[in-house]
Amino acid sequence: MAPLRKRRRAQLHDDVEEKVLDVDSASSSLQRATRKKAKRARISDVGAHAKSSAVPHEPRVDEEQSQEDGYLDYETQRDAGFTDLEDEDGDDQRATQILQRRNERRVENAPASNGIIDSITCINFMCHTKLHVAFGPLINFIIGHNGSGKSAILTAITLCLGGRASFTNRGGSLKSFIKEGEESAILAVKLKNAGQGGFQQDLYGDSIVVERHFNRSGTSSFKVKSENGRTMSTKRADVEEITDYFVLQIDNPMNVLTQDMSRQFLSNSTPREKYRFFLKGVQLEQLDQDYRLLRDTIHQIDSKLASRDHDVKVLEKRSQEAARKLAISEKHDDLREKIGNLSRQMAWAQVDEQEEILNEIEGTVHTSDAQIEEAERLEETRAREFAEATAQVDDVKKDIHELKQRAEPIQEEKTSVKDEFDKNKSELLDLQTEQRTIRDHIRAASKRIEKAKDEILTENARLEAANGGDHARRQVVIEEADQKVTDARARLDEHRPEKPDLELHLENHKKDARAAEPPIEAKRKEVAQSEETLKSLLRDRGQQHGAFHANLPKLLRAIQNERGFREKPVGPVGHHIRLLKPIWSSVLEKSFGATLNSFIVSSKADQELLSKVMRKESCPCPILIDGNRPINNLQEPNAQFDTTLRVLEIDNELVKRQLIVHQAIEQTILIENRNQAVSVMFDGEKPRNVKQCFCLHNERRGWGIRLGYTRGVEPSSSPMPPMTGRPRMKTDVDAQINFQRETIQHLKREFNDLERQLRESHDKVAASQQAVVRHERQEAELVLRVQRAEDQVEKLKDELERDTTVDGRLDALRSGLQETEEEKQIHEGSFEQAINSRDKLNTKASTLRDKLKELNEVIAEMDRDVKRAEKKAARMEDSRHTALQKKNQAIEAVADIKREKERIERKRDAQVLRVNEFTAEATKICARVQVDAGETPDKLDKKLEKLTDDLEKAERQIGGSREAIGQEATETKIAFETAKDQVQDLKDMSHLLTSSYHDRQERWRNFRRFISSRARMNFTYLLSERSFRGSLKTDHKHKVLDLKVEPDETRVGGGRQTKTLSGGEKSFSTICLLLALWEAMGSPVRCLDEFDVFMDSVNRTVSMNMMIDAARNAIGRQFVLITPQSMNNAAVGADVKIIKLSDPERGQTTLPFGE
Repeated sequence: MAPLRKRRRAQLHDDVEEKVLDVDSASSSLQRATRKKAKRARISDVGAHAKSSAVPHEPRVDEEQSQEDGYLDYETQRDAGFTDLEDEDGDDQRATQILQRRNERRVENAPASNGIIDSITCINFMCHTKLHVAFGPLINFIIGHNGSGKSAILTAITLCLGGRASFTNRGGSLKSFIKEGEESAILAVKLKNAGQGGFQQDLYGDSIVVERHFNRSGTSSFKVKSENGRTMSTKRADVEEITDYFVLQIDNPMNVLTQDMSRQFLSNSTPREKYRFFLKGVQLEQLDQDYRLLRDTIHQIDSKLASRDHDVKVLEKRSQEAARKLAISEKHDDLREKIGNLSRQMAWAQVDEQEEILNEIEGTVHTSDAQIEEAERLEETRAREFAEATAQVDDVKKDIHELKQRAEPIQEEKTSVKDEFDKNKSELLDLQTEQRTIRDHIRAASKRIEKAKDEILTENARLEAANGGDHARRQVVIEEADQKVTDARARLDEHRPEKPDLELHLENHKKDARAAEPPIEAKRKEVAQSEETLKSLLRDRGQQHGAFHANLPKLLRAIQNERGFREKPVGPVGHHIRLLKPIWSSVLEKSFGATLNSFIVSSKADQELLSKVMRKESCPCPILIDGNRPINNLQEPNAQFDTTLRVLEIDNELVKRQLIVHQAIEQTILIENRNQAVSVMFDGEKPRNVKQCFCLHNERRGWGIRLGYTRGVEPSSSPMPPMTGRPRMKTDVDAQINFQRETIQHLKREFNDLERQLRESHDKVAASQQAVVRHERQEAELVLRVQRAEDQVEKLKDELERDTTVDGRLDALRSGLQETEEEKQIHEGSFEQAINSRDKLNTKASTLRDKLKELNEVIAEMDRDVKRAEKKAARMEDSRHTALQKKNQAIEAVADIKREKERIERKRDAQVLRVNEFTAEATKICARVQVDAGETPDKLDKKLEKLTDDLEKAERQIGGSREAIGQEATETKIAFETAKDQVQDLKDMSHLLTSSYHDRQERWRNFRRFISSRARMNFTYLLSERSFRGSLKTDHKHKVLDLKVEPDETRVGGGRQTKTLSGGEKSFSTICLLLALWEAMGSPVRCLDEFDVFMDSVNRTVSMNMMIDAARNAIGRQFVLITPQSMNNAAVGADVKIIKLSDPERGQTTLPFGE
């Protein structure tokens, strides 16, 4: 049989009994190469690198043409007189025996595990919009009415697996196969790839899907996918590799017999065409073409060998001439030795020179180390000075704040006293004006009273004389009544002065009540704020981000993504601190202030970059620059004290260093009890290594007190309000929550005490108001008594007047006197009240003036203290700014020196590499040698130049330098030996290829012989299935294949020509021929379209069953047979799959072949 697969080479099995060759497959390793390349391979000039092209050639007759006549005609040599075909009867006998043994060993057909088609999918292809056909692994019949698209399936298989459009005889280009009205089409063929022998199973799996996409613009592409749908390749070459591997032979007309080829083969083919089909189908034609190429290759090699012999002789002469020159050049070796010695010293003198430069750089590096150490000490000093200046500034600011806080209530009191003094002064001026007016009225009334009394005395005397003394008695009664009026008025006047004191007490109590309200409101806010803090702690449960800026997470991500930092910033500081004792949370949070929000960088450049990032993310935070200098030998207080450092757990050394430098956390002690803290700080000797102390307020929960020293020696104490907002340091959340709850309870108790004090103040105000009301009620009763007494006097006077018998002059006088006295009394009462009021106002004014003077003196003194403190703060701030500048300068100086050191170290590293390079180059010349004393590279170079000139003069005389001559001798010798070896290799190759060529021709003749005999016997056997007789004649000499058939087995003779047979008999006979040839073919898939087009029902049934039987005997082969007829009479089984196509709705009835 013909080639099965490329990986299965020709196997010639010797029959044990009769040594009958069973040809299982035949293939050529040149098959794929010849299909890819239309041109014959050329043999390039061998030994081109040996400069053989420079060898002159004398004009001679073309050797290739001269030798061509010596070659035998290829076909004559190949056929060898057809001596291998002389024993056809013996060959037929052996083929018959093999056929019999095969029938006797009939085994059950089994599907192949790989190399067959699982399914095909067509989209917008020919008449199909979308068609998916799943094939059986063995025998497949595709049936359907004309126009249902059966033949399109075979065309799709051919095109998808790399076949040309013209091969299908159904279109000249791919775009002609696209369904009318569509722009593109897709074909997909799924191949089995399971079991042993699969194609690259580790990549593709158990199946391979080959897709082909093409459109009307003419573009076409492939996709090769694995079992899981992953695209493994898009190259056509990979598709061809797969089809070659499985030997699918898509372009073999006998393997994929299309509708047109089927008609031509079954009805119209001549013996010569059948013979051509036979050679091509069993791959003998392809093998023959490969062997022709092999023979041409041998011919070209032999042609080249003739010219190469002449080139070898020329190269041999060149080698001998170069060797002669080399012998002459070796006489100047002494001079070369001197040059070599100087060259070696020259090489190592340069190394010595570079090493001296390196030593100088190393000295500079050591100097930089000392400078860095000195600069770091200076930086430490500057940092300490800055910390001390910062502490002094903070102390002075705290003093200023305390002074201003103490001055505020005094200033408020002064304002209140001043307002009251101005009001009192205004009242006093008004009262003085009123007194002058009243005094004038009293003087005038007194004069009128004296005049009225004189007139009344005169009139009384006259009346006494008239009525004998009754009038005098009544007058006494009236005077007594007047005295009662005077007494009542006196009591009223004594009662009225008590009211201002009562009103003053009432006003004071109201002031106390008003003064008690703001602390209550402040305490209420403090309680609400503490409760909000507690809610935040309960809600966040220690999540720190909420205590910082809202954009902090964005800033942290931006810092993490930024690649421009020399060193990543550390921060915020609060993230790296854990408070071990939550009771100090508020005090330390207040003390650290904005430091907990700050970030730490190691250079000015990082500070500028971080500031830029902060502006971009809208998250401003303080930035600290760290000098990257470790702090050794901390000076801490006695171990009995808690310090800020000891109650903190800090996970970053930079953070710890900054807090030590700027906050002095190692020298800040923490004592809860205030009295104990005061005793430790101010009683006795100042504690060692302590700058300040924090304690808790005894009365105000959450407040702290800072105890320290101003100007380094004077004790100072300042309150520390509680921290508002959420804590920024990590701590024990539960403990902090409990502490916050206790704080809230304490604040609520303080709030309740303030409310109680306010209620007491309101009670005092109410009592004072009641006293004022009682006083006013008593005053009203006294006024009523005065009025009653005056009414009695008036009544008595009226009676006296009624009894008076005079003309009424005395009554008029008395009435005038009374009115004048009443007016005077009124003015006197007003004057007395004015005097009393003036005295009170004067007394109050004196008191207020003294108080105002005292307050002014106190405020002036406080202002002077504040101004002195502010001036001191300004000086301290200037000192701090100067210290900061010096610190930054020191940090920058350290950074500059370090950068200079890094530059010098890079220079040193470069110099080390340079020394290593010089050393490596010198080592290539020789091992290290001692350079003569006093020699330098310049001196050695001059000596070398002189000796080299002398040597060059000598070398010019012999035609070249020692190295050039030696190199030429070596190259010519190598070229000669290489050319000689290559010529011998070409001869060996030619001999090997010639031997292989003859062996392959022998094998080809065996293939042709045994395949022909197998086909003849199979044809005879298949005819007998319908009781036909006949024979298959293969005339290889005349290249014809003819068959004779006798349908009537009773007739005697060799059979009839096919032209004399009926259409059904002719078709049946041709089917037998096709099946006989298929037996000799090795492809795993066979396709046949409309094989029964000319058969009657009887021949069709027999042919159908015969094809099914033949397919079952072809173990592992897959058959795709297309017929427009039904399968009712066929003997189908489980291994036969019938695929029936329905009539599609088609928009095109014919393909546009003309496009």
